[in-house]
Amino acid sequence: MKQKEKKHKKKKRQGVVLGLLIFILGILIVLFSFMLLFHTQKIEVKGNKYVSEEDVTEWLKKDKYTANTVYIWGRYNFASPKQLPGVESTKITLRTPWIVQVTVKEKEISGYIEYNGGYLCFDKEGTAMLTTADKPAGVANLEGLEVDVSKVKLGEVLPVSDKDIFQRTVELSKLLRKYKLVPDRIVCSKAGPAFYFGNVEVLVGKTNYEDRVAQLPPILEKLSKQYPDTPGTLHLENYDTSDKIIRFVPDKK
Repeated sequence: MKQKEKKHKKKKRQGVVLGLLIFILGILIVLFSFMLLFHTQKIEVKGNKYVSEEDVTEWLKKDKYTANTVYIWGRYNFASPKQLPGVESTKITLRTPWIVQVTVKEKEISGYIEYNGGYLCFDKEGTAMLTTADKPAGVANLEGLEVDVSKVKLGEVLPVSDKDIFQRTVELSKLLRKYKLVPDRIVCSKAGPAFYFGNVEVLVGKTNYEDRVAQLPPILEKLSKQYPDTPGTLHLENYDTSDKIIRFVPDKK
């Protein structure tokens, strides 16, 4: 009787062990299948104009766990990762279990300077965003700034010799964007920035930028009708809201 009980207990233990082994094996198979199915095979990038696909891909691959698409989806959608200097945000989706799609929303470019044979773009805070070989469309070229090229770092404020001039220019860039104005270039000087719209120079001085820039859309439209293709200077450097007359001085022929 006792031997039968012992055999029964032994078989029961063996059954438990076998069941446990099968359970563990099942988990391992599921995990292996999961890792195999969601193994990152391809990364697609869309929405980017200036930030390169290679930069976005390398940004993702710096994380050692990005071999798994589910990890990428969770980590980069919900953990607020540090973005590339020229990127405002990214959204990760899985096109298939093994293909990751990155939708990029780039920061808005406020201006650019010529830099190492290309162009260095900065955002509304004056932070260096990215470099590009193609001239940015619809963005003003900033001239007259002394930039220490050796200290330029993406993601940091441009290292300029005169920070006050640069800050005024950055402030003006925000206002220009607000009023949907895109000068061909902006020339910085101690007397204040000068805008160039075609052959019209606009002087805005050092203060009251909001009031002065607000006048530009109707004035430029009026100038194009009254002085078509006429080069000259629009004087707003001393303008305030009580003024009724604004001077436009055509260049002497």
